[in-house]
Amino acid sequence: MGKVISIINMKGGVGKTTLSIGIADYLAEIGKKVLLIDADPQFNATQAMIDYYKNEDCESEENFYNTEVLPQEKTIYRLFRPQVDMMHSYNTPTASELIINLKDNLDILCGDLNLVLVNKVSDHTFVRRIRNFIDDNSLREEYEYIIIDCPPTLTIYTDSALMASDCYLIPNRIDRYSIVGIDSLQKAVHNLIREERIDLKCIGLVYTMVTSSVKQEKLKTNFENKKAVNDIDIFAAKTSVVNNIQYGVAGSIPTKYQASREDIEAISLELLERLEDI
Repeated sequence: MGKVISIINMKGGVGKTTLSIGIADYLAEIGKKVLLIDADPQFNATQAMIDYYKNEDCESEENFYNTEVLPQEKTIYRLFRPQVDMMHSYNTPTASELIINLKDNLDILCGDLNLVLVNKVSDHTFVRRIRNFIDDNSLREEYEYIIIDCPPTLTIYTDSALMASDCYLIPNRIDRYSIVGIDSLQKAVHNLIREERIDLKCIGLVYTMVTSSVKQEKLKTNFENKKAVNDIDIFAAKTSVVNNIQYGVAGSIPTKYQASREDIEAISLELLERLEDI
């Protein structure tokens, strides 16, 4: 049975999406069947993957997301579409209706800015929508790994992602406010586990955008002494600062640049080892 992993932090700018798409891309390269679910309304993971794998043959004024994905409503927002009348109940979409193939072993459920509208809905059943989509379509049997790129906010669709997951991975950039996102996340997760009676485990924390500065090392030591971090295993592997991810001609997928690829490979292999224990 496939594993579902949410990649999440309640603080933005920590390299969450870079880690999500990097791990998904690398695992697919080594022969693992992977589904990437973009549950962040900023849908940066979707843009990065679609730009690299689907827009290469498009004319400059065209875009696969705008011409194919949105017109066919092949985004995660369709999972959260509210019931509009009593005569037409909600039905879980099929995998073929939503999932898009990117390359061998790698598929994506695209993100959508319209996800922000979901928080206006008071229907608590929405927190089960991603889990039900996975279960109703037997996606754990289809994919070895399902990776969910989560938003850095507490929302219905954040809870939905965590509800569907076996475990969550925390990317964390070392700065003065690192502990804020971790503390908020751990409180939210523990509340969700208690209220929904789910078995959700933290697989660990990955340091991102690490430099070799003395200042950052002091911040790291201070961070690891905080109570909120005591029960979190920290990965030995980490990512360093790689400017090509922001500015390189190959786009923002970290596996396409040597330095960041080495980081992603080390993290992915350590992740696979940890997943064996779950």
